[in-house]
Amino acid sequence: MPDPSLTALYLDEVGRTGLTPTDLIPADRVHPVLEAFYQDKFLARPVFLGHAEYRRLTEDLGRLQDALESLPDKLFGGDLAAFARAVGMVGDQVDLVMRTQAGRPVTRFGRADLYADATGFRLMEYNMGSTVGLIEVSLLNDGMVEHPTLAAFAAEHGLGYVDTVGESLVSMRQETGLAADERPTMALCDWPGEYPANEAALKLCGALHEQYNVRTVSAHLGMLEYRDGRVWVGDDPIDVIYRIFMLEHAVLPGARELMTPLLDAADRGEVKIFTPIGCEVYGSKAALALLSDEAHRHLFDADTLATLDRLLPWTRVTRPGEVTLEDGTRVDLLPYALEHREDLVLKPVLLHSGHGVILGVDTDPDVWAERVASSMDGGAVLQRRLRPVPEPVLTADGEVVPYTINYGVFRMPSAPEGYGGTALRVAPEAKNIGVLSIYADPSCLLGSVLHATKG
Repeated sequence: MPDPSLTALYLDEVGRTGLTPTDLIPADRVHPVLEAFYQDKFLARPVFLGHAEYRRLTEDLGRLQDALESLPDKLFGGDLAAFARAVGMVGDQVDLVMRTQAGRPVTRFGRADLYADATGFRLMEYNMGSTVGLIEVSLLNDGMVEHPTLAAFAAEHGLGYVDTVGESLVSMRQETGLAADERPTMALCDWPGEYPANEAALKLCGALHEQYNVRTVSAHLGMLEYRDGRVWVGDDPIDVIYRIFMLEHAVLPGARELMTPLLDAADRGEVKIFTPIGCEVYGSKAALALLSDEAHRHLFDADTLATLDRLLPWTRVTRPGEVTLEDGTRVDLLPYALEHREDLVLKPVLLHSGHGVILGVDTDPDVWAERVASSMDGGAVLQRRLRPVPEPVLTADGEVVPYTINYGVFRMPSAPEGYGGTALRVAPEAKNIGVLSIYADPSCLLGSVLHATKG
């Protein structure tokens, strides 16, 4: 939970001084990379996280990842392909999981998306790998702490933040085996169909990464060339592919032809890939359903069970048959989902950024019934709808109004306690919450977090 006492103190200070959001983060303090990715949609104050909440959250997310990693062994006898199929992978996706992840350590790089309800932080999804977005949002803190009001407030209360961009590149070095003083050439490699929309922002990342001794170029999979024992983008030999394309792309036409040459080159040691595409098997929403299922509780220790109870809302894969509710009652899933539409959310197991998510409370009953029934092949999950506690936000006209906040908490292997910072998506308080999208919702803003560094 955000710290309400710090929030109240800061808003009082801002109100006393008469500052506006434009005063607190003027346009000239917004980094060009942020402008390129997200235009001017920024929250002009950080959200504050108390030390106890910060420690609990980082510990819980570490245990959650450990539990996810253990699922192939605990439930499938170590058969990673069986696990992949169980969480919704098909065909080439399963093949890619086996080729790139089997027998290899699982990345510790990812992002948990959470809301804070009356009981604490609650998890919507856990995204694994280098494809997680919003890493640049920590640059907002760089601009905001230049203002003397926030700088003094942060110093008085012992507040700090993580350089998420820097930690992402340290993590890249750590997981690919690059030396700390090595200056690699890294390609930010997107999917061809999505590259045009991101090209300008990806190119700006080159100047940003120079301060971390990384030379960065932008590309998509179709731009890569393979010759002379190296992978090339134009005239640049590439040391590391920073993967932005996703496992979900593997089912698209031509995907195998685009991905196989790169994987072959990596197998020959001609390039490193950050992160392996197969790690996304652990980020499927169906994997969270396996953790949520009471039938598996006996497989985990008391600390892990306490973490799962705190973080996970009730989540079940959409397949015919009976499931267990939170109180132990057994119900038939399909009729239960139809009867309790207003309390449930339907989510595809593999898509991201809110694509395909349906809120029962916002959906016509006949449409809901059709969508749930058509998903009963295991291609989706039903999840208990969350009810976030709103956070007070100062608007451009000086009013303090309640906003709903989605917390994107980064997990990075190089960061202290694995905490890589937090990116926020915030929107005016809404009764019904699915996924806040900076691209789909014009009212959605991006924000950042300062956390108490000492108890």
